[in-house]
Amino acid sequence: MKHWYYADEARQPQGPVDAATLRDLLADGRISHATLIWRDGLSQWQAAADFAGELELEIAPPSVAVHPGSRDVPATAGDVDTTSPSSAADAIGAPALAPATSFDAPPPDTSPYAAPQAAVDMAPHVIQGGEIVYAGFWKRVAAFIIDNFLLVIINAVVGTILGMAMIGLVLGNSNNVDSPLMFVLQGLSYLAQLGISAVYFAWFHASTHQATPGKMAIGIKVVDRNGATISFWRGIGRYFAAFISTLLLLIGYLMVAFTGRKQALHDLICGTLVVDKWAYTHYPERQRPELGTVTWVVLILGGLLALLGLLATGALIAALGGGFGR
Repeated sequence: MKHWYYADEARQPQGPVDAATLRDLLADGRISHATLIWRDGLSQWQAAADFAGELELEIAPPSVAVHPGSRDVPATAGDVDTTSPSSAADAIGAPALAPATSFDAPPPDTSPYAAPQAAVDMAPHVIQGGEIVYAGFWKRVAAFIIDNFLLVIINAVVGTILGMAMIGLVLGNSNNVDSPLMFVLQGLSYLAQLGISAVYFAWFHASTHQATPGKMAIGIKVVDRNGATISFWRGIGRYFAAFISTLLLLIGYLMVAFTGRKQALHDLICGTLVVDKWAYTHYPERQRPELGTVTWVVLILGGLLALLGLLATGALIAALGGGFGR
């Protein structure tokens, strides 16, 4: 019987285990097809997917390139566990395992004194071939409500600061009320709010989370057509392309309900997709096509606030109409 070893998240060899145990670990999700494994006779550690035939795996995806910093290898207790990856590998006669690094780690010939990167900064690894759950219209609306609530707060703070500057200018010299500087300050206030909104969406969509706080709360993300993270400048372009969707009487947004991959007009223009947060990962089975509790709560609260706003507007119009009629 062949004895197998597998690397945990800390790059420590675990084992020995037999092929049946490895299959059980894969089936339970405790390790993945990207997990590095080794047995006697191999010159180096390789991904479990490379031995799909030998291990008689039920699902045999193509071999995936595994970076030493892969986050898809969960830590599991085993018989071998020492503080040094090299000494642990030596103990079983296996090739040394390199310490875990970021996906964006420098090439091997880079200075060894470079500071290591934190795991939270790792770029998500794109896994092709799994089922993809696209974010529908209502999930995107719920995320939009959350993000715009946050932006209202941010822009209110910026607007208050600029407003105080304009008030100080007026109080300092009443002749400046109609001065060009007042119009410049008002224009800067509008541009600041526009810039903040553009950077907010572009920066979050280009981050490792691939999602704004609203999208993270709903469990969706923005990717390119291949499932990879979009660039900051594509995020900026996507933000301003959304103005086209708005100017067309919101038809650009409604296209989500009719396009094959639930793309809005600005998604089609910029080549982006909005998908479940588990799409293009090793765990596509965690995707959820249903709306979910958070989405329902946000939609209901957003609907109630919109209704209250309409009622308040109607009452104000009625009051003004009554005053004009007297």
